[in-house]
Amino acid sequence: MSHATSADTMYTHGLTDNYRGLYQFVPDVCGPEIAPLSVFYPMIELQPPDWWHQLPVLSGATLQLREVDECDVEALFDLLTEPSVSRYISPPPPTPAAFEGFVRWAHRQRRAGHCVCFAVIPNGLQQAVGLFQVRALEPAFKIAEWGFAMGTAFWSTGIFQEAAALVAEFAFRDMGVHRLEARAVDKNGRGNRALEKLGAKGEAVMRNAFGQQDTQFLWAILADEWRPPVDAPQTPFDAARVKRQIAQAIASTRVYPAKRPKTPGEEPFPFFLTDPETPPDK
Repeated sequence: MSHATSADTMYTHGLTDNYRGLYQFVPDVCGPEIAPLSVFYPMIELQPPDWWHQLPVLSGATLQLREVDECDVEALFDLLTEPSVSRYISPPPPTPAAFEGFVRWAHRQRRAGHCVCFAVIPNGLQQAVGLFQVRALEPAFKIAEWGFAMGTAFWSTGIFQEAAALVAEFAFRDMGVHRLEARAVDKNGRGNRALEKLGAKGEAVMRNAFGQQDTQFLWAILADEWRPPVDAPQTPFDAARVKRQIAQAIASTRVYPAKRPKTPGEEPFPFFLTDPETPPDK
């Protein structure tokens, strides 16, 4: 139950299943800004969900997903600026230093309960080869949007499908999402097909929605409809072939140093994969 006290401020009860209490909701250009009322009324004690404090590591058969970190800066910068990846996503941070700002922004968004950013780490590598983001579209995080990008060497290896299933499961089970939306440019056949294979339903065609010229499809998965995808292979599964393909992708991936010098004072850099233009953080 909620009621607005002004055009810009609303008090809401029980915004998430795991977060009981009162909040102040203040609209923000990058998503809803939720400030606990304990800021204004110190006697109110609130317990935010665990993922606000720290994202868990999600483990699959061939990969792990963990929160993006400064050690991912160079790998993800190269990945997201590669033309075949960048053509259907928002303009990424333009320099490694700006990408450090993105990592700081991502951590701040998670602590505020607005957005989470996972790096995809295949078994056998220490560095990221993909990125998944999930952000709230309303204060309770019941309706959310996700975006994703994967390095070209790992296309058609099954890595994306496994990572996506882990992220969707986490969103529905642990974050309490009821509806998970995605946007994909209509020309991005690979991305649209991937969403369809995950069980997403196409719900709308949005004209001039990306870059003020490209059409996007709106997809959605509902929590009570979510089932991890299980494909029946048309031919006998060749595990050795898939392992060779992933091993070749790992071998062809550039190795980056585990640590890079920090850029002092780099400003947070807002970035979400499917925004035509990510607004400045305030």
